[in-house]
Amino acid sequence: MEEILQKKILVIGSWTLTVTMVLGLFLTWFLTWLLLRTMRRIIKKRELLLPISDSGRRHSVFLIVKYLIWTIAAAVMLEIVGIHVTVLLAGSAALLVGLGLGVQQIFRDIVSGIFLLFEGTIEIGDVLQLDGVVGRVVEINLRTSELITRDGRVMIVPNHKFITENLINWSHFDDQPSKFAITVSTDYLAPEKTVIEIMLDCAGQHPDLVLNEPERRPKARIHDFTADQMIFELSFWTHRKFDADHVGGDLRLAIRERLVAENIGMSKK
Repeated sequence: MEEILQKKILVIGSWTLTVTMVLGLFLTWFLTWLLLRTMRRIIKKRELLLPISDSGRRHSVFLIVKYLIWTIAAAVMLEIVGIHVTVLLAGSAALLVGLGLGVQQIFRDIVSGIFLLFEGTIEIGDVLQLDGVVGRVVEINLRTSELITRDGRVMIVPNHKFITENLINWSHFDDQPSKFAITVSTDYLAPEKTVIEIMLDCAGQHPDLVLNEPERRPKARIHDFTADQMIFELSFWTHRKFDADHVGGDLRLAIRERLVAENIGMSKK
């Protein structure tokens, strides 16, 4: 048996690959696979052991554990075949420095992903406004996250943007409404008070879109003047944060129909 275990399979110079080494590599790989399979069940299914409710954060925890375990397993495999990790690192120090400079942005995103994971400031389903774009979080990975925008496009965002840049998380107070505003332009012949009444009336006729509570009633006012325009603004509160643009579009349509019916001239610009 000992002769079989010490049998040489491959010889390259002074380095020899034996049956024992192959068995050690296979055993290490199998134990690593079995450990990761067990960890997946613990992290993703047993909430009592890991009290994280968000599935995306639980998946990120598993990815961190997976990368860590495979790194350790790779070091063990190198030791089994006679390649010492410390010698390998020392001999390739210059290469590692250059590699580190080249992938520093990747590590920055990974570290940011870890912060997002443990802080829980962003979760799957949250509606975010980032760089002027509004999107719903559909996936959080260790390095990048995916958002679905209002027009149905997938936006892949490096995780460091959530840490280093200003963003608005509309879902942090998901049970509370948010305030939005639209503008309407008319010529100077339009009766100001009538336009304001029409805007408020149109907002009041959409109770499923616009709140009409005492402290959150729609408000209309003259917002600005130009050389040939009066610009009116209607501010309103709604729970429909993700599709607030559609709410605003419905209000604009209703206001336009009323202005046309009242023969009130809207600006052509």
